[in-house]
Amino acid sequence: MDDAMTIKYGVVACIAALLIVGFVFRRLRFRRTTRRTSEVLARYFNGEVPLDQVVRQAPEVASRGFTGSPEFQALVQAAFQRAAETRLAPYSLEVEKKLLRTLAALKLEFGLPDRYQNEGWKPGRE
Repeated sequence: MDDAMTIKYGVVACIAALLIVGFVFRRLRFRRTTRRTSEVLARYFNGEVPLDQVVRQAPEVASRGFTGSPEFQALVQAAFQRAAETRLAPYSLEVEKKLLRTLAALKLEFGLPDRYQNEGWKPGRE
């Protein structure tokens, strides 16, 4: 009976170790994907890279599922916000229009929704 319990504990320990290694691997891969995506988006919003090059680099950097996820939307918004803070220090309407156009083009290309769009008042909703 001791040998059977030892084998069971050994199998459980191996399965737990494999799960932990899988989780760590997936987490490291996710961090690498978010870092590379952030770099590409920062270069796009700074005007260093055109949209067609971002679209070509997207499959190399991240999977199709990631580019449609809320995490990708958050990275886009964060990169846009950082670019707006640095480029709009001395306020310029032309720079603001250009940044908003680049954001709209990126959202259209990747199919990102406007998550916080105000729908206004509707009858029955109070």
